Amino acid sequence: MKRYLTAAGTLALAIGTLHAQEGPVNTSEEAVALEEIVVTAARREQSVQTASLSISVLSGDSLAQSGIVQAADLQTVVPGLTVSLGGATNQTYLRGVGSFSTNAHAESAIAYNINGVYISRPSGVGPIFFDLERVEVLKGPQGTLYGRNASGGAINLITRRPTQELTGELTVNVGNYDLRRVNAAIGGGVTDTLALRAAAQYSKRDGYLSDGYNDEDSVAARVTGLWEPNDRVSLFVTTEYAKIDSQGEATIKRSTLTALPDDPWTGPSDGMIQQPPTAFIPGGTPILDDGFNDIRIAAISAQLDIDLGPATLTFIPAFRDTDLAALTYTPGFYYNSQETSEQQTYELRLSNDGEVWKWVAGLFYFEEDQTQRYHLQARPIQENITSTPLWTRSYAVFGDVTYGLTDRLRLIGGLRYSKDDKRQDGLSQAILPTQTQTSNYGKRSFDKLSWRTGFEYDVGPDNMLFATVATGFKAGGFFPSVPYPDNSFDQEELTAFTLGSRNRFFGRTLQANFEAFYWKYDDKQERYLGATPAGTTGLLTTNAGEATLYGLNVDLLYRPTVNDTLRFAVEYLHSEYDSFVYNVYNPSIAGPVLNSYPPQATGCRLGEPVAYTRNDFVPSLLNDSTQELDCTGFALVRAPEWTGMVGYEHVFRLQGNARITAAVDAQFSSKQYLSPDFIRSAMDDGYVALNANLSYEFGNGFEVSVWGRNLTDEAIYTGGGRYAFSRPVEAGGDPTLFYANIRAPRTYGLSVSMRF
Repeated sequence: MKRYLTAAGTLALAIGTLHAQEGPVNTSEEAVALEEIVVTAARREQSVQTASLSISVLSGDSLAQSGIVQAADLQTVVPGLTVSLGGATNQTYLRGVGSFSTNAHAESAIAYNINGVYISRPSGVGPIFFDLERVEVLKGPQGTLYGRNASGGAINLITRRPTQELTGELTVNVGNYDLRRVNAAIGGGVTDTLALRAAAQYSKRDGYLSDGYNDEDSVAARVTGLWEPNDRVSLFVTTEYAKIDSQGEATIKRSTLTALPDDPWTGPSDGMIQQPPTAFIPGGTPILDDGFNDIRIAAISAQLDIDLGPATLTFIPAFRDTDLAALTYTPGFYYNSQETSEQQTYELRLSNDGEVWKWVAGLFYFEEDQTQRYHLQARPIQENITSTPLWTRSYAVFGDVTYGLTDRLRLIGGLRYSKDDKRQDGLSQAILPTQTQTSNYGKRSFDKLSWRTGFEYDVGPDNMLFATVATGFKAGGFFPSVPYPDNSFDQEELTAFTLGSRNRFFGRTLQANFEAFYWKYDDKQERYLGATPAGTTGLLTTNAGEATLYGLNVDLLYRPTVNDTLRFAVEYLHSEYDSFVYNVYNPSIAGPVLNSYPPQATGCRLGEPVAYTRNDFVPSLLNDSTQELDCTGFALVRAPEWTGMVGYEHVFRLQGNARITAAVDAQFSSKQYLSPDFIRSAMDDGYVALNANLSYEFGNGFEVSVWGRNLTDEAIYTGGGRYAFSRPVEAGGDPTLFYANIRAPRTYGLSVSMRF
């Protein structure tokens, strides 16, 4: 709390300094009133203040000002959101609901969509956060309109559409860590009925870690076209290409037993103090600085809208290909992977946005073909090669309706039936500790009827109450290296109760939105570090039983004058596993690893060893037992109790249309566990991060800005994993050894932009 008060004091000082320089202010009600924000999250245009959704909306300008160029940057501006990278894969959590994604088997519990098209691969989101109209972050299950793998929420990216008017912009950013970023866009009418827009982004930066990791090297381009032959037909086409060619993301050492470097951003290959114990063994696998991410993304989609009179027909076909090659060092492992994904989606819907009835109904089909091959090495303990093709087919039918019972009261209802068919094949070959071969075959289907219901009530012209109950699910799946049928896990389901209020007061200068929520989680999918029957260690997936989450969200926006805007957002979250009991293999391996799961390697309660019934798969050097872990009662991972932000912006109006804008904000979070091992070194202790921006607009489309982010230089940890091959303390080991993802240190720079 002391840290939060310190940040508030810093903001108060900045505010006082700005007001001391304040000039004449235009206080007319029209100029001061907050702008309406229009969203399409419910498949129709509506103001945020009339939407019964748990939603955060970020405009394209605010995204650029905050330096958001990839999914992981979103967590700096959205309370309750945590995004980190597991190698080349985005791991996204909203209020503790998410997925520890690291390979082609993983699917996110937060559905990413661009222009209404679902992005299946957590590694396929890429550097696409440019030339955007807005980003919509939906919290909670979106089982009716979004369906597939949106049990925790959805993140919608809406790009800027071409217009008949000729417009363009160019922005150049330079900063510390040798940052060089260029954004460019141009568009306009080609004919009276056709408009095009082209946009591109180039971004290159040195790594935040001392050995070059956590760098940035990407290029992306997007071309969109809008054809409107008459006032009833509209065809919008989006094509995209993105390339990432970076050293990649790495993790840094954390421990409660052994020494840590003074600089939290010391890279894992920089100094032997960072190396896992296996590196000291003759022939062991050290962490080097030769990691890489090589990702190619190509996509094309279209949206055809036809006004039929009583309803609008919408058809959205889309294709998206992702190719990935990456070398990553995770705790104790060398992980070299190659993946491909070919996905296609088709959505057909009818909708009507009438005065009394607002409804949408449709069909959805998803198809994805994947290949995966990876080489996992932790010599001399483990080495294996896995090759796995995967196939997924998903089908859904859905409908959602809002009925105006009176001019103030509206009833809400929706249903969606979804079915996923999944299959995998291929082989896992263990080289160490003994040569074995395991079939990865598996085939399963998952289905669910999701629903939502509730009401909206207009207390006044600028005040609304709403209450909803919604459900969602995330399909089950498979993991390799364990024989069928033990290589799969079940679907997870979430039910969310929400009571909310949307308000504007004082001539619409104060916006006060409140939300109370209660979520019930069933069969939560949790990935954990365990041993396989072949005697190797890997990430397995289990269904963790039940969990309960509840909390409160407060979002205030105040514009007392045309020149001043204040923002305060805070979210309280209580989360707890009601039941989380699972078994890990507990082998005693000859050599340097005396016990793979000593008591210090987990904060969970240890049960009695359990007889292992699949002895035909267990090499002779392993004990015939597993260890039961009971993590019931712990908070969910990546679910801090308190998150939020406070910010202030002041505009100094100069002669002509010129102006200076000064903005400062602080983001804060309380402590959170980063992995389901629940050890002390896997906890982020919370933080306060201070950001500032000062810009000069010349009034002719030319703007210069200086900016600084994380000015307090906070070491903020977002994910990671426990070291797998730990010895007990009495044997000289460090069972608390953990390698964590870390956010950027203090960054600063200069931005120059031109618009016409």
